[in-house]
Amino acid sequence: MSGKKNKSEKKKRSSGNGEDKELKGKIGVVNEEIKEEAEKRDEEENEAEEKKKKEEEEMIKKLQEEIDKLTIKDTVIQIMMSLSSLAYKKMGIPVGINDKFKDKQQAKLAIDCFSALFKVVSEEISEAERENLQSSLSNLQMNFVKAFT
Repeated sequence: MSGKKNKSEKKKRSSGNGEDKELKGKIGVVNEEIKEEAEKRDEEENEAEEKKKKEEEEMIKKLQEEIDKLTIKDTVIQIMMSLSSLAYKKMGIPVGINDKFKDKQQAKLAIDCFSALFKVVSEEISEAERENLQSSLSNLQMNFVKAFT
């Protein structure tokens, strides 16, 4: 009897070719769920990328609007501030930090350019701005003498 029982149990579990139809169905369902989750994740990633791209485009647009508002006067004054910083660096100031950058010719060129731009822009700026830039130029010139004599 046990032989007959084993054969009938095998028939219930097997479809004739050794595969379990129930297990195969479950695997199919799981595979479909995995596929759906992957598609959902891809969709969310695409939405996130599109949102990020739109934010970047908006940021670029805002930056461009700000750049468009800049005047030549603003740009020249910014260049002068950069020249001032470079001049101090080329004078080796602060001492102990910028010593390795000390270069008399480069410092002189930066100060001369600052002075030339000051002469050009001085008629376009307020009295307070003129005084501040004149003070900056005087400080650059005095520090140059101290650094290289």
